[in-house]
Amino acid sequence: MRNWIKMSFTHISFRLFLVCFVFVLSSETILSALSYRYIKNEITSSQLNQAKQLLTKEEEYIDLYFLLVQNTLSQLSSSADSWQGDLNAAQDSLERVYRDNSVMLTDVYMIRRDLSILGGNPVTKVFNDTIPEREPLYKLAYSNKLGTVTVSEPYASFYSGWTVTFTKPVLFAGEPMALAIDLNLTALQERLQHISGSSTDLQLSILDDKGRVILEPVGSKFFTLVNHRLQFDERDGLELVQNKDDVFAERMNGNPVTIMKSINPRTKWIVFAFYSGSSLQATLKRMETYFIGLLLLGFVLSGVTAGFVARMIRTPVYYLIRKISQVKYGDLHVNIRSTRRDEFGELAETFDDMLGRIRTLIEHVNQGERKKKELEIQVLQSQINPHFLYNTLGSISNVVAFGRYQQVDPIIEALIAILEYGITDFSDRVSLEQELRNVRDYIYIQSVRYDCTFELLEDISPELLQQPVLRMALQPIVENAIFHGYAGGRRSGPIRLSAERREDMLIVEVVDDGSGMSPEQVERLLAAAPGDVRADRRKRIGLYNIHQRIRLNYGEPYGLSVWSEPGKGTRVTLTFPYDAALEAGTAMERSEA
Repeated sequence: MRNWIKMSFTHISFRLFLVCFVFVLSSETILSALSYRYIKNEITSSQLNQAKQLLTKEEEYIDLYFLLVQNTLSQLSSSADSWQGDLNAAQDSLERVYRDNSVMLTDVYMIRRDLSILGGNPVTKVFNDTIPEREPLYKLAYSNKLGTVTVSEPYASFYSGWTVTFTKPVLFAGEPMALAIDLNLTALQERLQHISGSSTDLQLSILDDKGRVILEPVGSKFFTLVNHRLQFDERDGLELVQNKDDVFAERMNGNPVTIMKSINPRTKWIVFAFYSGSSLQATLKRMETYFIGLLLLGFVLSGVTAGFVARMIRTPVYYLIRKISQVKYGDLHVNIRSTRRDEFGELAETFDDMLGRIRTLIEHVNQGERKKKELEIQVLQSQINPHFLYNTLGSISNVVAFGRYQQVDPIIEALIAILEYGITDFSDRVSLEQELRNVRDYIYIQSVRYDCTFELLEDISPELLQQPVLRMALQPIVENAIFHGYAGGRRSGPIRLSAERREDMLIVEVVDDGSGMSPEQVERLLAAAPGDVRADRRKRIGLYNIHQRIRLNYGEPYGLSVWSEPGKGTRVTLTFPYDAALEAGTAMERSEA
């Protein structure tokens, strides 16, 4: 089983199937996860925005409620002068205001200095005795020097229950009294509950700056009410009041709750909105089931899609593999033309074109090798041609005839060296030093033969002497310099031979001061001779031969170039690759020595 899995991973079709499967499945998974996250964020944001809107509405309603009470107190205060000290008139006004606003007011009354009251509520009309608990309300009304409406802290009233009282100072029959209105907090709570709707996730509450509850949320599961204070996790609502953030998160009785608050600028009450998100969690649970089903469907679709893509790739790939295998085993005449019009069809067509070019290149290489061998044979023949031997032997005979016996041995030694260099160990590449030695021997023989001085001037650094060049590359150029530059040996003259490195190339130059050539003659030197070349064999073995041999061995960037002008001589430049590794080895040998 393990081997089968290992072999499967080596097949591109299986890996392609795996990649497509993982890609499609991961894309579907990522898309589902992002969709789930987006929907969750949108729902949460929507519900939080709804909570903020409800909080704003609640604050606006409380503000409107306060203005209504304030206007009522102001109207009663303005009507006090019209009562002219008549208690019945005052009683009637208080009763009328109470009847008109009984939904939102628990009682409307005036507190005398002795803390007895004149009330509009039927109950307070009967129970109007002096009660010390009214003293804070009386003092509260006169604590504001501007005489505006003031709001009491929440407290438990004998007549109104848990309430908040709005007070305002008033002068009645020369006696300073306090107009007071007790709010109907139950009605206010029902109204705010109506504003929040039937949502179980959102609950509203109002606290004062000491954390006491003015309005408590109905049926809250986050906290309990103890002595009119919110209690949760051994903490109370004062912590919520003291929190400086407008929106913050708390954990109440094990439930995560988002809390939003705002402060009413008139009453200084703090309005809270508690959002739990329980309905959101239920919705997300249902969505999770939907997305799990979607993932399973994506798993199946991923498998089907990956299998289809793998098959679409595998069929043409295996066809190409079978054809390429035939090429691998030597059949270069395979035809893999395909009727497909896609990339595989283009690949098959390109491969056929490539095979055709390979066949053409192989044929060219074979022709080049044959041509190279022919050139090598020509070089060999040029070195052992009878004319050269005849002239050299004639030179020896002349030396003997003139009695210059001391020159006989050097000439014979030079001839032997040339013959050995051209015949023995006939390899393509030799060092520049070996090629120079052969040129020296050749020039010596020609100097004796023509009884002229052909001085060889060398300008070559020692580190360049071991650089590889082609065998017999310089001697034909020197021969041309003597026969064509110096009139077939009838003139003496120097032959300058230099070498230098230019980047990754070895540049060798052979320069003479001979008669020179015209541009047309220079152009013909490196051109192939048409037709039968046997009649012009000596010229063909010259520069054209060297140029072709260099390019066959090293490539197109290398070769031979000629500069010449009539009467100014000729310069022949040979370009070879520079062997940097050989230079490093030579330097190391010198340092060891």
